[in-house]
Amino acid sequence: MRRRSVLQAAACTGGAAVAGNAFIGKPAMVWFRGLTAPRWQLPMPAFLGVGAAYYGVVGYVLARSIDRRDARSTAWSSAVLVGNEAWNGVFFGRRSTRAGFVGLCAFVVPLVMLQRSVAGDTRARYVLAPYTAYVLLYDLPWTYRLWQLNPTRPSGTRD
Repeated sequence: MRRRSVLQAAACTGGAAVAGNAFIGKPAMVWFRGLTAPRWQLPMPAFLGVGAAYYGVVGYVLARSIDRRDARSTAWSSAVLVGNEAWNGVFFGRRSTRAGFVGLCAFVVPLVMLQRSVAGDTRARYVLAPYTAYVLLYDLPWTYRLWQLNPTRPSGTRD
């Protein structure tokens, strides 16, 4: 990969990480830790590891897309970055398990489209596939179960 594309991708992923994690302050973490969690929920260090790996994976895929001048994959990579940070805003910002599940369902669309768009790039396809599988096989069931264990209160207050 060319240095320029790596720097561009790093700037995009770094900017997205800073923007999206702005919603995750102490009050949001207190709320999150107070939720009833599925018994199979990953421990916090594992969540942080997946998050770090996510930025590396999407940065790599984005850099390869920029290198190949693949506008479609570049656009879907950008949509995945925006969608992930929007999910942080919805879930942690609103402190809503329901909104977190619905937001993740929406996030799956650009992620699957990104996976499809890199089908011709063997390296990007194989690097992205484990994260896509993680979202589909762990994140979706986890957010659904988290919502079920912490439903919206009848009084209309946020869940």
